[in-house]
Amino acid sequence: MNRAEERFNECVRLMQSVTDKDGRPLSMNGLSVCSDGDIFFHQFTSEGSSADLRSVSKVITAIVLGNVIDRKIAFEGPSLTLDSPVLEFLGRQANKNISGLWRNVTIRNLMNNTIGHEEGFLFRKDIGDRAESEYIEYIFEAPIVHAPGTHFSYSNVGPYLISIILQAVTGRSLLELSRESVLEPLGATGTWRNFGDFTAGCTGLVMSCENLLKIAMVLRDNGSFEGKEVVSAEWVEEMKCPITLTPRMCDPSRVFPKYAYGLGLWICENGSFYCDGTNGQYLIVVPSNQLAISTTGNQPDMKPITRCMLPLLT
Repeated sequence: MNRAEERFNECVRLMQSVTDKDGRPLSMNGLSVCSDGDIFFHQFTSEGSSADLRSVSKVITAIVLGNVIDRKIAFEGPSLTLDSPVLEFLGRQANKNISGLWRNVTIRNLMNNTIGHEEGFLFRKDIGDRAESEYIEYIFEAPIVHAPGTHFSYSNVGPYLISIILQAVTGRSLLELSRESVLEPLGATGTWRNFGDFTAGCTGLVMSCENLLKIAMVLRDNGSFEGKEVVSAEWVEEMKCPITLTPRMCDPSRVFPKYAYGLGLWICENGSFYCDGTNGQYLIVVPSNQLAISTTGNQPDMKPITRCMLPLLT
């Protein structure tokens, strides 16, 4: 047994033995780790390792966006860039009661959570029993109170609007695009829920922990998987660039403090980057250790999960 496997086994042991803030054992589905060339996987339940990735879904949305911007996905019409005003592509959906500030919102603002809303929304707690067909109207009724690009508020709004834009540009759903340009090249599968007529984008992608690790490896390896490009290295650099500092979200006591936000990714000050989703979903890359990690679970208190990863970081 090599050192990498020993570290992985210690991480598994901790996840099986520690308790959360309520004194309950951790409810995990799967843990996958790639340390250099070694890949390890542990399934904690007989039900399997698949889960709704929740906000980790945003990473796949960001990768597909990069492939459209780079024209790896063919479409007709004007180019799409990070600096494109979103109303060029959402004019029909946003034709009622839009704030003048919407005219300054760009694609970058959508993926970077800097649209200008005071607080993020389109989460389960604020959606309530609102019909999915009303989500777009709900978004454009919310006031933008800060100049786009100047105020960070973590939200589900941007990736959902990205999904709508990608469908408008290509004529295909985000789910179709993700299968074509990301999942199938990785030998991965997944299902994705809709919000009305559009793939949710911000949540709802159901995938196994093993397949999620492949996404983490793509980001670790500058857009490639087993020597084949899935997304450009330049786009991966954009995703993990600390565009916006997030001091209000940064807890230095966490294993992976949220120092900044890029495009669908949290950035740590030491260069690690990740995305987390409610109830125990993680995609983590630690470049200094050539480490890629994924977890799935049903664990509301997520702090103990990353503390269990400390052996992997030594």
